[in-house]
Amino acid sequence: MSVAIPPLSALPPPYPVVRFSVDDYHRLSDVGLLREKERIELLEGCLVPKTTHSPLHADTIESLSELLQRVLPPGWRVRVQLPITTSDSEPEPDLAVVRRTRRTTGHPTAPDLALTIEVSDSTLTQDLHDKARLYARAEIVEYWVVNLRDRRLEVF
Repeated sequence: MSVAIPPLSALPPPYPVVRFSVDDYHRLSDVGLLREKERIELLEGCLVPKTTHSPLHADTIESLSELLQRVLPPGWRVRVQLPITTSDSEPEPDLAVVRRTRRTTGHPTAPDLALTIEVSDSTLTQDLHDKARLYARAEIVEYWVVNLRDRRLEVF
């Protein structure tokens, strides 16, 4: 007899989980509990470690950034692996096309974004499901996943 086991992301944790607000996340950084080198992002209230980049992943990000910079109309710019803010998250998409405005308080939010892109190989499942849900809930209008495994572009 075989038993189907749901993917780990579908299983509830076996212990209580404390969720952090975006403000909590910033305070953790301000007091030194989170350091930039730790490569952590806030996703749906949870602190999630970011993965390392393969050479193909890094090269794809650089190539897309250069391409987008050349074709963007005035008033827009490309941000690479920098935070955007939603109600309960502060993801750092691989690329985001945002309005060119000076920001001294707060990161770009959905109204500032024309396009959000994740380049994906090892995080493909997370990017196609968890991040797609997060970005849709935040009303981010255009989300792409550059699927390096299957060599295709997934558009949401």
